[in-house]
Parts: sequence; structure tokens; C-alpha cells
Amino acid sequence: MTEGHVEATEGSRRRPRWRYLIDIIVLVAVTFILDAILGALIHEPISWKTGFVLDAVGKILLVGVGCGLVLLRGERLADIGLKRPESWTRTLIIGVGLAAIVFVAMYLSEKAGFRRDLSKFKDLQGNLEITMYGVLYAFIGAGFYEEFTFRGFLMQGLAMLFGGSRGAWFAACLMQGALFGAAHAYQNPLGIAITGTLGILMGLLVLASGRNLWPVIIGHGLFDASRFVLFYFEGPPTG
Repeated sequence: MTEGHVEATEGSRRRPRWRYLIDIIVLVAVTFILDAILGALIHEPISWKTGFVLDAVGKILLVGVGCGLVLLRGERLADIGLKRPESWTRTLIIGVGLAAIVFVAMYLSEKAGFRRDLSKFKDLQGNLEITMYGVLYAFIGAGFYEEFTFRGFLMQGLAMLFGGSRGAWFAACLMQGALFGAAHAYQNPLGIAITGTLGILMGLLVLASGRNLWPVIIGHGLFDASRFVLFYFEGPPTG
């Protein structure tokens, strides 16, 4: 654990643990409320393009809420991982390497028959316009939002709720990974297991990098974007 990591953790310990639980509950509640509002306003099936745009806007709003909660409790965004890395070059290399490793591993495992159900993305095959929107969405809705929420806001909040020790951070890493997998339940049980495992591994990478989110933000965004491009050419695995 780096010195910066310890300082951020000790600074957060001064705040009541329950504050982190309340903030997590608030963000989850806002997420469900926003989904309910959109569901009430949209009564007819929408196009993929509109869906990507609306979802991206919604996730930007949720990131804003999360940032507001962090600042209101007297912390910095750096405390949840949004801080300048020591080297952007090294960070970019790690991010690209992460995306490449996961892409190859997923591609080979799917060819071997271990397939998540990603049939919901079948309309991307051969459709360049939707694919382009999907690539842009990958960096916002997957790369930034999911890493901010799970490996940033949620993992830090859980770790502080559990006391801020090394064991608390490890437990928080495992828990956010499990929740990350559950959030991808539409991909079938294998998909839950795969995404949950990836969530834990990315959480460990965040901890190993001094709780800096940028390597996983870059890697996650590039991976999802590359998958959309693959779906354009080959279509998604159906599980």
C-alpha cells in the first residue's frame, strides 16, 4: 500500500462510517429513480442510437451525483481514484495492455465454447452507424462510469465502511466485483462469473496502482470499444 494510499485512507477514517453507507444508498436510489423516470417517459421501443445517447447522458448525471456526494463529505475526487498518475505514458501502456489481454482471453474462450449471452447487441453486426455510437458509449458508459462507480465510489465507500484497513480494502474489492457481476446478469450465469471475476481483478489493479482509476478506465473503455468493433464484423456470441 503506497504512502498516498495510507494518507487518503487515514483522512477518510475521520468521517463516520455510516456516512459512506448513506452515500452508497443515495447513489443507488438516484440510479433507480432515474431509470424509473426514463421508463415513464419512454413508452415505445427506441433505436440503438437514441438508447446509447440517453444511457450515456444518464450515466454522466450519475457520475455528477457521485462526485457531489464525495465533495459534500469533505473529500477530494482523488480519494476515490480520480487523480493524476505519476506517468500518463505508463498509465496508457497499462490500460492498452489490460484491454489487449482481456480481449484475447475473451475471444479465445468464446471460440472454445465459453460464451456469455450478448445477443442483445446483435443489431451492431454490419451496422456502422450503431457501432460508432457504441464505440463512443464504451468510453463513457463502460470505461468511465463503471470504473468510477464500482472501482472508485463503491469500493472506497465499502472499504471505509468496513474500517479502512488492508483487510477492509480487500473485502471491498471482492464485494464490488460480486456486485459488478450481478449488474451483468443479462449475460447469463457464466457472464455473471466472468464479469465478476474481471471486476475483482480490475479492483486489485486499482489497489496495486495506488488507487488510481485511470489505468482501468482506459483499459475498460478500449476493451468494450474493441468488442463493439468485433460485433460489427462477426456479431456477438449468443451464449
